Amino acid sequence: MRRVSTAVLALALAALLAGCAQMGPKPAHTRSPGEAAWYESTKKQQREYCAAYRAHDPQHPIHVPSFASAMSENEFADDFYGAVRKKCTPA
Repeated sequence: MRRVSTAVLALALAALLAGCAQMGPKPAHTRSPGEAAWYESTKKQQREYCAAYRAHDPQHPIHVPSFASAMSENEFADDFYGAVRKKCTPA
């Protein structure tokens, strides 16, 4: 009888540990596609985005990079513009 209860306890602990290992830590912050595109840009590109954002010049709009996402082209452009606004506006 003692062997059976020890085996059951060992199996229960193994299942508990396996479940905990699968959960893993959650990311602190998930990035939107626009934010991800910002972070994948070079520092030079980021400076260019900020310069275009601060200039508010319709003749030289912010160049929206291509980025794989499930968003439509316009949705992504809006999301990227929001990321640029956050990064380029002084706090």
